[in-house]
Amino acid sequence: MKVLAVILIFLAGGAACPAALEWTTTSQQLTATPGQQAMTVVFSFRNAGTQPVRILAVDPSCGCMSAVPDKADCPPGATGEIRIDLRLTGYSGRVRRSVAVTTDAADGKFAELTLTVDIPDLAAITPRFLFWRVGDQPSEKVVDVVVTDPKTTTLGMVECPNPRFQTRLTPGQPGTYRLSIKPVDTRLPDEVSLEFEMIVDGRPQPSYVYAAVK
Repeated sequence: MKVLAVILIFLAGGAACPAALEWTTTSQQLTATPGQQAMTVVFSFRNAGTQPVRILAVDPSCGCMSAVPDKADCPPGATGEIRIDLRLTGYSGRVRRSVAVTTDAADGKFAELTLTVDIPDLAAITPRFLFWRVGDQPSEKVVDVVVTDPKTTTLGMVECPNPRFQTRLTPGQPGTYRLSIKPVDTRLPDEVSLEFEMIVDGRPQPSYVYAAVK
């Protein structure tokens, strides 16, 4: 009878400790520096169960990031980490991304690792969208650009890939610019995405303004 009780206790203990990964944290919030182009973040884990755990898949929510575990197989008691590389170029404001981690753990659950990054605006661009109605006069409209830190950031070239829109960039006070945009013709719908080249500590960063005849 005592032997049976010991066996039952052992089996109960085994059932209570299946293979499972415990994470130090599944959510991180960070702030990028102005002009920062990329960021690397590490999420650490430990196999707190009694069985090995294999990481079957690591799926980022966006093509702007990659995620790689330092090991595919994690024995009981072992630790590991998943390294996430996130590209910040072209983004501003608060950006939230996630990575789904699927394992062969007995509970069948997956972990969602979330990363929230506050990315400073390189410049205040007002407005970012310009519109003309079909048939309107092809009048000139302006976009005001004020860089956040004139000591580190300047405005380089503005690329307009659609020749049916005319552009003119006029610098003002230090750190301020005025971009004039004018459609050549408004008789038909047309559109263009103009790319600003923001130069931050000598490194180019893209920013965009959209203009359309609708």
